[in-house]
Amino acid sequence: MKIGITGGGSAGHVVPALAVAAQLSQNGAHELVYFGRSDSIEHEYAKTSDIPFRPVPSAGLKRYGSWSNLRMPFTVLHGIGAAWKAMRRERPDVVFSKGGYVTVPVGIAAWLCRVPLVIHESDHSLGLANTILARLATRVCLAVPASAATPRWLSRKTVVTGLPLRHDLADGNPERLRRHWGLKPVPVLLIFCGSQGSTRINNAVRSQLNELCARFSVVHVCGKGNLDPSLDGIENYRQRDYLYEEMTDALWLADLVIGRAGATTLAETEALGTPAVLIPLPGSVSRGDQLDNAHAYASRHPGRCLVIPDDEALTGGAELVKACVRLAAASGDPRQPDRADIHRAAGLVATEALAVARPQRRRRDR
Repeated sequence: MKIGITGGGSAGHVVPALAVAAQLSQNGAHELVYFGRSDSIEHEYAKTSDIPFRPVPSAGLKRYGSWSNLRMPFTVLHGIGAAWKAMRRERPDVVFSKGGYVTVPVGIAAWLCRVPLVIHESDHSLGLANTILARLATRVCLAVPASAATPRWLSRKTVVTGLPLRHDLADGNPERLRRHWGLKPVPVLLIFCGSQGSTRINNAVRSQLNELCARFSVVHVCGKGNLDPSLDGIENYRQRDYLYEEMTDALWLADLVIGRAGATTLAETEALGTPAVLIPLPGSVSRGDQLDNAHAYASRHPGRCLVIPDDEALTGGAELVKACVRLAAASGDPRQPDRADIHRAAGLVATEALAVARPQRRRRDR
């Protein structure tokens, strides 16, 4: 059986997609193929996971005024054509889509080729790509129950599975990474804000390095193109542009996290019981899902989570230091994640995908 995988634009889409891919491999999928954008985060992850990759052009809708929005429909049409050709060539039995704008041409191509489509939504409401694909999908998997009433046509194909976590999250080895990076046996502050990072957050952290490094070993994942060589050699400070295989060990190593409030980040943080300072993406550059996620998470974990808005309050980093000191004083022992819990959601999604798969032989007979 061959399974198509798609999802891209951020680790929050790609990491769960690969977790489902790992479960599919264990559950009888003999062949996987990933559809995504060339030279993208999904391309890098697919290569790291040894999954064949098929490029599909795509473009997303900017939530602010941009001339690129005028080109976007033509790029998507080009992507649908490229995805249709790739789909005809690869002939997957089912396609699993985890979200991100690249999934729109791939999902439409799957529907045109009569390939069953299974989509997954991480947040309380469908994102734009999943809203487009929901009518074409055979199954719609949700991380949490829908926050509002859903139409009958959608509820008939919806199932709550939970959010797939990275496949190796139960296998972290923090001391291996501590030795590799030469970190002292002091509390570790892990800062990560997505593959592109955040200039405002990076500046706030770097403005307070003396304060932070006096209290923590600071591991700063600053995003592609955001390394500052002048900071190399500062005691108790390690900067990386991005982490792939080392991310699981880094999550286990962290005594405290500063991060965005994407659903995947929160699910991984919750699984490990790590205190977190959350800086959600503002509504001006997103649909506001991270704001909802952050405040819901903080209400569930009082004393172990603080939320700081991504605005002028971050300038200078003083509020960030206060939040870190406050949480560090209140933190307890880390939680040991349960391996069955780690794999449960990915296993449920994989089961749904295999249940609707249409073998190639049956498709040729139609």
